[in-house]
Amino acid sequence: MRKHDYILDPQESTSSVYVLILNYNGWRDTIECLESVQRLAYSNYCIVVIDNGSADGSMDKIKAWAAGKLPVESKFFTYDPSTKPMRWIEYDRATAGVGGLPELEAEIEALPPSRRMVLIQTGANLGYAGGNNVGIRYALACGADYVWLLNNDTVVDVDALTEMVRLAESDEKIGMVGSKLLYYDRPNIIQAAGGGWFNFWRGLSYHYGWLEEDRGQWDKVFELEYVTGASLLAKGSLINIVGMMLETFFMYGEDVEWQIRARQSGYRLVFCPRSRVWHKESRTVGFKSPIQDYYGVRNSLLLVKTYAPRPICLYVACCYHLFRSILPKLVRLQFKRLLFAVRGYIDLARGKKGEISWKK
Repeated sequence: MRKHDYILDPQESTSSVYVLILNYNGWRDTIECLESVQRLAYSNYCIVVIDNGSADGSMDKIKAWAAGKLPVESKFFTYDPSTKPMRWIEYDRATAGVGGLPELEAEIEALPPSRRMVLIQTGANLGYAGGNNVGIRYALACGADYVWLLNNDTVVDVDALTEMVRLAESDEKIGMVGSKLLYYDRPNIIQAAGGGWFNFWRGLSYHYGWLEEDRGQWDKVFELEYVTGASLLAKGSLINIVGMMLETFFMYGEDVEWQIRARQSGYRLVFCPRSRVWHKESRTVGFKSPIQDYYGVRNSLLLVKTYAPRPICLYVACCYHLFRSILPKLVRLQFKRLLFAVRGYIDLARGKKGEISWKK
């Protein structure tokens, strides 16, 4: 963990930032997130909501919120009806990929950032990487200087984006920036100080500051091995060189893999302690669910198989996951979770990637 005393430019940047919020059957969390994003102090951002083929009427609910017909309750702010209505435009995946339609873009171009929004319907559940890649392609086609990947189950501080951009522009080699992630239900407890590191011997990622009370002990800029994908600011110039996230992971591990490539290309990944984001965590698939067990095992070991410094790391990591992920479920008679974890091993050996079919 390398620490640095970066000198931050006190002048606010005017670089364009596209805030990408991926939604999948989670409109309640999404509109609370959007309401907080609307309050950002940064002067040049564009809100983009990518819907991953939701079946719960999410798009209609988000539009109702934007029209001022669906108030939001939150312990982090008081709902302000004067910020509505918002103007939105809507695209399918193909149209978004080429930067949308000029006539529709012109309709929202002159509006304040907090009063405009782009909605993109992917038409299917493309996973974290696939859904966000749709938004990234749209943002880059529109000339974005930055993209901010923000989980829909987050609430952001008003200065969260301003502080990240300031830090990113203090050094041209800074390619990605992470926020101080705090737990939504325990607002003074740290989930991650920006991100963490990946242990190739265990096949596990670890967050700096996890479960610590925020007493200012992490209030210093330092370099990370990876930025957690819940709040990740990336330079457009980096993406043009490194490429998109790999959609073969579907969910879990794709952000770490992406950032391994970024570091291999010479970019720095840093933590911005002045950027605060509160995260609900695991709202899409559920915490300790069978699907989480499957992708957690398969994708963690896939990272080891692909990037470990020594071949023996894969053998050690597989043994570690056996004792950590398989045997405890057998002892607790959690047979469904056990089967999904075992399937993660099997599909890794088969070379199977992408999404799997499953039933709750």
